[in-house]
Amino acid sequence: MTDNKQDPQDDKLVTSAADTQAETPTTEAPATNAPAEDKARPEQAATPVKEKQPSSGKGLATVAIVLAVVLTGGLYWHGHQQGVAQAGQLANLENRLAQQQATIDALKSEQSATLGKLESTQNSVTEQVEGLSRKVLDLDSKRPNDWMLAEAEYLVRMAGRKLWLEHDAVSAAMMLANADERLAALNDPTLVPVRQALADDIASIKSVKKVDREGLVIKLNSINDQVGKLKLAGVIMARAEEPDFTLSESVSDWKENLKKSWASFTDDFVTVRRRDGNVEALLSPQQHWYLSENLKGKLLQAQLAVYREQQEVFDSALAQSKQWLQDYFADDSVRQFMLEQIGQLEGQQIRVDYPEQFAAQERLQQLLDDRLQRLLTGL
Repeated sequence: MTDNKQDPQDDKLVTSAADTQAETPTTEAPATNAPAEDKARPEQAATPVKEKQPSSGKGLATVAIVLAVVLTGGLYWHGHQQGVAQAGQLANLENRLAQQQATIDALKSEQSATLGKLESTQNSVTEQVEGLSRKVLDLDSKRPNDWMLAEAEYLVRMAGRKLWLEHDAVSAAMMLANADERLAALNDPTLVPVRQALADDIASIKSVKKVDREGLVIKLNSINDQVGKLKLAGVIMARAEEPDFTLSESVSDWKENLKKSWASFTDDFVTVRRRDGNVEALLSPQQHWYLSENLKGKLLQAQLAVYREQQEVFDSALAQSKQWLQDYFADDSVRQFMLEQIGQLEGQQIRVDYPEQFAAQERLQQLLDDRLQRLLTGL
């Protein structure tokens, strides 16, 4: 297409050049001036050359147009390729978005199913709670006295703790009596076996031997207060034998009379007396303090044994205290008082045999379990 456009232009240029050359001879000077014509011809010949410059400018313009068209085509082709690449990227993005949307839809459906299950579970739990509430209200309205039965069972358990942990038989018997009053207020014939068991338990507690622990402890404490007033026993010398210097009137006893006379004569110079018996050494002040503290410790041990009902420890502590009083301390009113008090405490029984369990407690617990089971099952 470019070549076809260039040919007419070149033809026009040639035509114009020929026309110019044809018109030039008509204006030339006469032949008489040949030298002048020869000089003028170069100038006339240069004229068509100057007129060819526009044709070269048009060629450059044409080239520029061609280049512009080529560049435009290249730019169009480059833009088209970029558009195709962007279209592919958009397609990939759309595919990814579609996959993510499908994943989100699946998660939503799964969450919806889970929420549905939770709602159904919650509804069932709510129904169960409402059913239990109705049953409890029904129990409260129809059998309100069952709470008194639970209170009686609680009193029996507390009586057991008082008896076995604190050894308080009086309080335990009172609690069992209060539990029997609760059962009597129910006026239920089915509770007669339970009340009979309670009566047996109360009788077994009241038959337990009562020990005045407070009195025993007070007496031991009074004995302990007298330890500081005790005095150590001194050295007791055995009585010396006095010699007999009486002479006999019989002649046959002349030998004995001679010995007695000699002994009576020498008694003024040397005196020898024989003493028979054991003599204990005196205790030092430090040993005296240890002895007193050990005696107090034994009496305190006896007090603790009273509360713990340790019969062997109680008897051993009293026997040791009595032995020390007799061996190491002076025989005065303080020691006599302490020995009398210890003699009164000896032989006291501080151990008590309690019942191992209450017969009413198991029956009450079984009765409560049966009624609660009937309530839950709706019978």
